[in-house]
Amino acid sequence: MTDPAAHPSPSVKYSLPWISGILTGILSGVILGFFLKMIQAYTGEQVYTLLLNIDFVPGLPPTLPEFIEFFLHLIVSVAIAIFYLWWVQRSGRPMFKGILLGAVSSLLYIPLSQLSSRVPDLNDLSAILYWIVGHLLFGIVLGLCGKYMNAKQATPAS
Repeated sequence: MTDPAAHPSPSVKYSLPWISGILTGILSGVILGFFLKMIQAYTGEQVYTLLLNIDFVPGLPPTLPEFIEFFLHLIVSVAIAIFYLWWVQRSGRPMFKGILLGAVSSLLYIPLSQLSSRVPDLNDLSAILYWIVGHLLFGIVLGLCGKYMNAKQATPAS
């Protein structure tokens, strides 16, 4: 008889990583949010405002309390992290994929900057640079969490 912990079925091995995805998403989203909030506080560039901007979401008021907007940001971050960890479970390369997702998500600057007059313009190079650095930081945190999860799964339970 085989030990299910030592030889998990493919359906268990590749199931959605809910708990680790939620924790990874919260951690990476909080780090991104606080980084951009710090940049905005010190430079005046509205990159944190851009991160939390919901002007374009139908059915929502153009502004909500900051904690609600930040919670909505974390929901997106958690969804990305769950997808990311599922992807890494299937095919490895956690750092590469984390940084790739961070880089790709930084492209959201283009449409988001066009949707509100409260956020930096599309040609604001310093805001773009801060945004990209923040999202690469997000990707690095995803990658580190993914490496940790992979190492934890590779280590046999004693």
